[in-house]
Amino acid sequence: MLRGCFNLVRKFGLKLVIQSSVLIIKTMKRLLWFFPGLFALSSCEVTVIEPRYDNRDRMVGYYDVEEYSNTYNDYTYYSTQLSKSGYDGNEITLSNFYSVDISIYAYVNNDKITIPFQVVDGYEVEGVGIFKGSGFDLNYSVKDTYTNSRTDFCETKAWIE
Repeated sequence: MLRGCFNLVRKFGLKLVIQSSVLIIKTMKRLLWFFPGLFALSSCEVTVIEPRYDNRDRMVGYYDVEEYSNTYNDYTYYSTQLSKSGYDGNEITLSNFYSVDISIYAYVNNDKITIPFQVVDGYEVEGVGIFKGSGFDLNYSVKDTYTNSRTDFCETKAWIE
């Protein structure tokens, strides 16, 4: 190692070797601050908090309903309330459904509405629908198990009151 240094001194001169050494030491001192800073930054934890958005918020409200029965070839007009259900983050409740004062539950996935099979106060209900802007469309079936009447297949258009 020393032999290599003496060869540099002989070849380039003592002054150049000392200047190079001083430059290397200054650079190392600057880098000495860089590494602890890099270590400190690498140990930081960044937490991003995003606001929670509930897709159902834009759907909640009172709606005027036009219900067409394919089975009886008849129109019925009534009001219903769509509200968020507290049981599940995707669940909604429709009150006064089918204009018989029953409340059913449904699931929302983006704009798609799914009414799973359920029996509420003697009515068997199931169907699907879609939410559009300020209203929704539903296609569903209802069977009154008390009177044992035919299954009623309905198409509903609802718009916000």
